[in-house]
Amino acid sequence: MTVEVSDAALAERLRWLLRLRWLIVPTFVAVVLASDLLVGGRKPWGTLLVGAVLLAANGLYAVLLSRPLSRRALLAWARFEAAVVVALPSVIMVLQHDPSSALRYGAVVGVVGAAVVLPRAGEVAVVAAWAIVTLVAADAVTLARTGVGVAQLQVARWAVESGVIAIVALIAAYLHQERDGAAGRLEELSRGAEKARREWDAAFDNLAEMVVISDLAGVVTRVNRAFAKALGAPAHELAGQRLASLLAGHPDRWWTASADGIVEVEDPAFDSLFEVTVTRTPDRIIRVARDVGEQRRLYARLLQADKLAAVGLLATSVAHEINNPTAFITSNLAELRRYLQSYESAFSELAAIGLEAGSAERVSGLLQRGDVAFARREAGAAISESLQGMERIRQVVSSLRSVARRDQPGEPMQPVFLAEVVDAVVRTAASDLKAASAQVDVRDAVQVLGHRAQLVDVVLNLVVNAVQAREAGRPNQVSVELRREGSAAIVRVSDTGRGISAAHMKRLFEPFFTTKAPGEGTGLGLSLARNVVLAHGGSIDVQSSTGVGTTFTVRLPLHDAGGAQGQATRAAGRAG
Repeated sequence: MTVEVSDAALAERLRWLLRLRWLIVPTFVAVVLASDLLVGGRKPWGTLLVGAVLLAANGLYAVLLSRPLSRRALLAWARFEAAVVVALPSVIMVLQHDPSSALRYGAVVGVVGAAVVLPRAGEVAVVAAWAIVTLVAADAVTLARTGVGVAQLQVARWAVESGVIAIVALIAAYLHQERDGAAGRLEELSRGAEKARREWDAAFDNLAEMVVISDLAGVVTRVNRAFAKALGAPAHELAGQRLASLLAGHPDRWWTASADGIVEVEDPAFDSLFEVTVTRTPDRIIRVARDVGEQRRLYARLLQADKLAAVGLLATSVAHEINNPTAFITSNLAELRRYLQSYESAFSELAAIGLEAGSAERVSGLLQRGDVAFARREAGAAISESLQGMERIRQVVSSLRSVARRDQPGEPMQPVFLAEVVDAVVRTAASDLKAASAQVDVRDAVQVLGHRAQLVDVVLNLVVNAVQAREAGRPNQVSVELRREGSAAIVRVSDTGRGISAAHMKRLFEPFFTTKAPGEGTGLGLSLARNVVLAHGGSIDVQSSTGVGTTFTVRLPLHDAGGAQGQATRAAGRAG
């Protein structure tokens, strides 16, 4: 496995060899001087000159490496330098006519240096072979000049030196290969680690939960994008600051909880409830905050919706139970009124019999007695009022069942007279509308195709919202209007209450959005009303001004305007 060495790494290897050579050259010169003076008896000037030349070459070499060079130029220089270094001892031996010079072992050092720098094992083998060839050639030239033949000892020395150089080259090549393999594995691991780091950073920053990592003293070391967005500052600017300072004005439970566990933080500044998971390590505290406020609010609204559904079922059941006693009470009252008429007829006959029998005064006194006269005067009115009350109960129960009833899935749309829808809503919310001095104007006879119960829900929801829009200290005038505009039926519900702010208008039809206090609304009414109107092919518009009032306008396509005339006449008769 071959690993491409970077320009900087290759230059650093060459500089390392240069620093090593600054130590080796003086050492070899010292050894040769000692050999010349103590053993050979030669003058040291030649050796000193060679040492000076080598040190000067090293100086030039250092200047060369101080300049920026490309990798190609560095490799070319490394190959040239390796060839020169391993051949230089042989050249010096030829010049000194001394094949036994200690400088010959510099060839081995050159082979090791070439193994450090050259990137391929084959190049190291070439340098080793070049070292062997130069040594043998230098010995042959020296022996030929001195007239000495090649002795058996000389051949043995060549064999030993060649073996040593070959072994050094093999070991160097093996280490070279292992080094390149390790470098390749390290590079692969580095790439994997870098990829994992990028993936971790991306996952960390894209978490919906807010994550804060701090030391044990509460100094933030890292935050993710969600936390930085919540504070409105770049993430890198938050690192190094104390968590208590960053969350000044927020509940101190954010930073006081430092033991492993889960802490709930009700934060008015963030206008939500957070579930903070705290994890403590030997030198860090990790806090992961999940916004559960909307989830809790959603759960509460679902509970409220479930309660409303249960109330609807209960209303249907109660309406059924009320209808039975109401029916026989009404029947008994009607019979009682018939009995009363019989009693009056009997009293008239009794008075006539008294006159004929000469007991007119006694009969007249009996009939004019206070309790009898009161009973005769008030009984009829009491029975009539009771019958009217029972009729009122019947109408309320009928409206309640109409509101609570749900169309079965897949039930086809039927012609619906909107006058009946408005009438059912007015009777259901009669007390609230009376308190609001409501005005109901069923101007035109209109008929639409749809589900009556769903349309009752729509209008009832708008009426209830209009009644509840009352602002303390201000009158709230509610009006309900039914009319026809072209080919559309218009139901308009207006109030003069508190109005709707511009910020809330954007979320008005959003499911579960409500400005009412907990328990007063689920935030589903307007959303469901809009869905029902859209399903009927209509539209719902709203106009509102804070402190002035709100008007909701529902437009539905007409079904049969002509066929509604009879129903309009009947509705007008009931209104009269």
